[in-house]
Amino acid sequence: MIHAVTRHRRSLVRPTLAAAVVFGAMALMSGSAVAASGGSPASGWHIGYYTPSPHGTLSNAQAASTANGFASLNFTAAANTALLYTDQKAQNPSLLGDLTGKTITANFTITGVTGAFTYYGEPDACGTPANTRLYFATSKAGGFAYTQYWWSHPASAVLSNGTFTVTATVEPSEWSDWNGQQGSTVPDGFAAAASNVMNFGLSFGGGCGFENGVGTSDGSGTLTLNSFTAS
Repeated sequence: MIHAVTRHRRSLVRPTLAAAVVFGAMALMSGSAVAASGGSPASGWHIGYYTPSPHGTLSNAQAASTANGFASLNFTAAANTALLYTDQKAQNPSLLGDLTGKTITANFTITGVTGAFTYYGEPDACGTPANTRLYFATSKAGGFAYTQYWWSHPASAVLSNGTFTVTATVEPSEWSDWNGQQGSTVPDGFAAAASNVMNFGLSFGGGCGFENGVGTSDGSGTLTLNSFTAS
């Protein structure tokens, strides 16, 4: 079954609810995160890597800081890089809180990729290349709900060497939730999430997934987040 419901996390192969619960807890523990490979000093941004466990849970590592940007990450030979996000409002006050109606723009550069980008579950019936898009989540208080998680849809960028910009306005027609529904279909859920954003960043996926994880065939390549703005 391939439709909008499967277009976000690991619903095609790996259980998605377990990943959501772990990520929700993980985001609250960012202060204890360790530096990623090459990730010192800490940047206030975090990398979500899927672990090789049967449940496809997410680990949490601090992303490396950069001289002229926000953060960076190194791709791995496993298709396990799922998120680059921040939950640090003190460092990024404009990116968290009430973002209703704001225009979000991420600019990033990918260098040093000598192999091919891959995504978890490749190939699948959708065949979309490995890509990244904007992502945000709201409070997990009260238990899991589809409308706690949102991805820019259709705004995205196919991954390759180069510099890219992804832009979306925080309005219902430009985002879809965990269940594949556009914000215009569940306006109350979208409004509640957009008015209380607790983490924001980029997600990585391909094929039928928006956050199923990507890598490169030879483990090469670095992504540097140059800027991330909400205005």
